Amino acid sequence: MWATAGDKKIYGAYERPPFPILIDAPTWGDVIRAMRLSDFFMGGAIYGSGLLWAYGISRPFPQMMQRLVVYHGVSHMFLATALSLMIAVPFRRLTGYWDNGLRWKKPEDKLKKYDCTSHFEQATGWSRFKINTDN
Repeated sequence: MWATAGDKKIYGAYERPPFPILIDAPTWGDVIRAMRLSDFFMGGAIYGSGLLWAYGISRPFPQMMQRLVVYHGVSHMFLATALSLMIAVPFRRLTGYWDNGLRWKKPEDKLKKYDCTSHFEQATGWSRFKINTDN
């Protein structure tokens, strides 16, 4: 079911994530060890707001069974969201796609991509219609 198609990577050879990479391919243990108090607070806040919201939207239903179905459904959706974010944020922090407190030594080298537009303009003569932004 899950197969690699091609040689695409998360980031190419000439680009890098916005923050320095701590671990390129973190394991489950690395992700759990990288969890911070803010991750638990975020999860608790999302789940807590989900409980309050579930209680609020389940109140108008007349029967207790309807209330329980709505309350449990909504609260479990918020629980699943909170738990998935509590795993995703430390993972992205380790791989450099979330603020991990570190900065690159050369911030101007954040992203090096080939400028196709300028190359096209110079090769075809459209550069004479270009707006001068060097001022």
